[in-house]
Amino acid sequence: MSISSLEFMRLPDTQNRKPLDVGCGQLSASIGEDGCIRSVNHVHPRHGFITLEPAEPFPNDKWYDSEYVRLYRRRLIDQPRISEGTTGFGILPKSSDWKQEFFLAMNHFPLIRFQRKTIEINAVYIPFHHNGMSGMIEQLTITNCGGKPESVPLAIGGTFSLHRCSYGQLTEGGPIPIPPTDLAFVAANNSLTITNLNLPAEASLYFFNGADPLELQPMEKLANRPVTYIHETELILNNGESRELTMLCLISEEAGEPAVFSFDEIQAWKNRAWEETPRLTTDGRLGAEKLIIHRNIGYILSCCSVPVDDESVCIITDHQLLPLSWNRDSYYMMRLLLDSEQHARYLYEGSYVPVFKNQVQRTVKGHLLWMFEKAVRPNRYWGRAYLTNGFCKDDVFQLDQQCYPLLQLCDYYDRFRDRQTIVRLMPKIHEILDMIMEYKDTERWLFQTGETPADDEVTYPYHFSSQVLVWHTLKSLAKLNETFSFTNLELLEIAQLVKRDTLDCFVAPHGGRELFAYLSDLKGSFQLYHDANDLPTVYAPIWGFCHSNDPRWMNTMEFAFSKENKRGFYDGEYGGLGSVHTPHPWPLGDGQELLYSLLIGDVRRKQQVQRKLARIVQWDGLFPEAVNEHTGDVESRHWFSWPGAFISSVFVHSLCE
Repeated sequence: MSISSLEFMRLPDTQNRKPLDVGCGQLSASIGEDGCIRSVNHVHPRHGFITLEPAEPFPNDKWYDSEYVRLYRRRLIDQPRISEGTTGFGILPKSSDWKQEFFLAMNHFPLIRFQRKTIEINAVYIPFHHNGMSGMIEQLTITNCGGKPESVPLAIGGTFSLHRCSYGQLTEGGPIPIPPTDLAFVAANNSLTITNLNLPAEASLYFFNGADPLELQPMEKLANRPVTYIHETELILNNGESRELTMLCLISEEAGEPAVFSFDEIQAWKNRAWEETPRLTTDGRLGAEKLIIHRNIGYILSCCSVPVDDESVCIITDHQLLPLSWNRDSYYMMRLLLDSEQHARYLYEGSYVPVFKNQVQRTVKGHLLWMFEKAVRPNRYWGRAYLTNGFCKDDVFQLDQQCYPLLQLCDYYDRFRDRQTIVRLMPKIHEILDMIMEYKDTERWLFQTGETPADDEVTYPYHFSSQVLVWHTLKSLAKLNETFSFTNLELLEIAQLVKRDTLDCFVAPHGGRELFAYLSDLKGSFQLYHDANDLPTVYAPIWGFCHSNDPRWMNTMEFAFSKENKRGFYDGEYGGLGSVHTPHPWPLGDGQELLYSLLIGDVRRKQQVQRKLARIVQWDGLFPEAVNEHTGDVESRHWFSWPGAFISSVFVHSLCE
């Protein structure tokens, strides 16, 4: 299959841009606008996630420096191009006077078109997984469109460091030191090999001119910092001639195990990846939201759903900045998959719908098996965040994160009726319920938490939206218990008591009206606040905790989207609900306001939020953590799957129902 035969979708010229992402589960990558591969990341059995990138690893003395964490996260966005290859690696056209266009080939693979005079270069980036091996192919198709021979100077190589991903957090819950960088770099024949013996791991890059090996200038180097290697070459193309250059990148979990393959196999892996690409529908109902929905589904499945064995799948919150798993984030990511599976006929061509449905079931089931069987619970509860191998990075108790796995189990059975999986996980359910009961107040049917859903410390130990979530989870489990009988607890009765005590203890006066407090000590002290991370509050009417015309709930949401919500609402042209965790408006908050507008039938507010989302969304359809309230520029985390998943779920329901 040639480049000319592919379908292209031009990327919009939006305000917020970031490297383009592509992946195949075990491996994921990001590509800069200059065509440099910014990173190739790969799952690792010991370290969780490792990365091949041009930057140095996170310094082990900076874990608790939140400002440095923010700066380090921006390194792949702000890195200047000093010379060819310094911002990444690959096969790169030399000089900077190329006109560029940006596409997604087959609505999936990043494609960058370089044009200068009579020369056109199409660079496409294709990940693949075959027989336990994951890799990425960069293919450049270089064409001389003129009437005389032309020379095309190229730079091959780049800057390389192979190390563990950083896992640096703004509220660090327990740093895991990064092993020292001990690199061995070898350029020989048509390959580059980068080995870090302290991981251990090895990255291998192979280069081809047509089907022939592209011979490189030899070099060997030992280093504890990134290594730069640039091989300069020049192609001479006759008039009308096209030439393909190919790079294959492989990352191995062990050093010293060279891959054995032929160029024909590379072509077969590439063609298979093209053939397996999702087939999107042309249904006009999707409108402007089509890119957002499809790209967020695609990002979850390709870059964030990481198989760790034949059955289990870890869901990471992003592949680039924090390749860790939060039960909270992953629940809403899986919720988008379940919602999309239910409405697949509106999203995909009929021939692809069964493939998509099967992939969703395997992914959601795999994630359940990972949470219940792989994720380690040192003190019986799920911690804050996890490595892909199930290691608990932050051993902190958050009440909501104990509920989400149970709720996802109920959602999964409601959709797929997979009795075998429920029976397999049944012994864990009662064990987790017993653990949650240990955090119950001595008098009230309310439960303590150690941190908020924003991963921040609590002023008072009882958190409103988490109580709503406990209530909803208990009701869902009660329904499941009717079929499987995994506990003798009177779950429905307990749920009613939780709701009663939540209404008794969290209703607070404010400005002559009543609303739900954010935190309470159950003794009359409250914190009035609402956070973009607190989705159960906006879901309360959908789940049946209250009606959408309940004045206490409406007052809570109106408070949330107003200046009265100190340190939670940020005023400005792009203002909105955010979080004290990163003090700016969050797209998660915009998603809450969009859902709120739908629930109360406020068409004007809905349209206003939709216009804002269209302006702040990044050009690939993904949303960041936070934007500037005055400019709309990304302030924090260009990579963050949860907000796009939540917003896309709201779009799916509003468009398909």
